[in-house]
Amino acid sequence: MKIMAFVGSPRKGSNVDTLIDKVIEGAKSKIAAEVEKIYLYEAHIKNCTGCLACTAFRGGQECPLKDDMVGILQRMIKADMLIFGSPNHVHSMSAALTNLFCRMQPLIKMQAIKDESGKLIGATATTLISGKKAVMVASQGDFSPSASALLLRVLDSNLKDFRLKKVAEVFSTGNLETANVKNKEADLQQAFEAGVKLVVL
Repeated sequence: MKIMAFVGSPRKGSNVDTLIDKVIEGAKSKIAAEVEKIYLYEAHIKNCTGCLACTAFRGGQECPLKDDMVGILQRMIKADMLIFGSPNHVHSMSAALTNLFCRMQPLIKMQAIKDESGKLIGATATTLISGKKAVMVASQGDFSPSASALLLRVLDSNLKDFRLKKVAEVFSTGNLETANVKNKEADLQQAFEAGVKLVVL
């Protein structure tokens, strides 16, 4: 089994990174898994320019940006399970994870819908990763859970857009310092259990 994990925090050893490691640990407690963890702030992934080349509206062309994403997308297609993690940055995902979802658009295969005159009026879509199981991980410094309401909704919506099957979400609050979560047994257990669900559900 292959798991790909995407760390949307700019810090290695961060709260998000720690929680993702616990999810992986939970998964590995049940199966032998090959894991690839990608630190998005270190990966060579250029910012999406919104050119729409990869969509049906531009004929489903290859992305013009040349970087690591071609290989990442191919490995995502082959992976069995995916983990996406982000800290709360201005009430939403980090810039790096937002950009990843933008650059994942080539995985969405659209069929153009035209009217009788041939004018493009819409499109239907399927994805190359439909049905894959996923876990989302979020951490914030604020102690109020409501501060991440938008972050959790945005993560959830993106998983749905790519037709992924969310089996669990991990959410930790009050992490004002790097790796605060290492001292929070309940949050670490929540992440471990999410990893177990990732492989048994």
